[in-house]
Amino acid sequence: MEHPDFRELTPSANKVLMVLGYQYNGRNNGDLAATKSMLKSWGGMADGTLAKALRQLKERNLVLCTRHSYRRRDGQKCALYSLTWLPIDPCPGKGLEVKDSSTARRRL
Repeated sequence: MEHPDFRELTPSANKVLMVLGYQYNGRNNGDLAATKSMLKSWGGMADGTLAKALRQLKERNLVLCTRHSYRRRDGQKCALYSLTWLPIDPCPGKGLEVKDSSTARRRL
């Protein structure tokens, strides 16, 4: 939390990071989501604000998109993320676009 990448986050990006961190259970890094419906219980957020917050978190290398959102005939899947200061966990059946890792992508 001492790093400027965290300290200079907008309030919206900070909220989204908290939503992602709240979901982390020690073995699901890479299977974290931040959708408009999920943020309702955290006070809500407009689509554009959510997109801008996620972009800021990615630009500051605090999160990594592990699966992009998509829509198919069999349904819609939301984007998934990992916290970059932790290794990416195996997430079978989630269709991650990045491999799990034993080391974090970001050094603190």
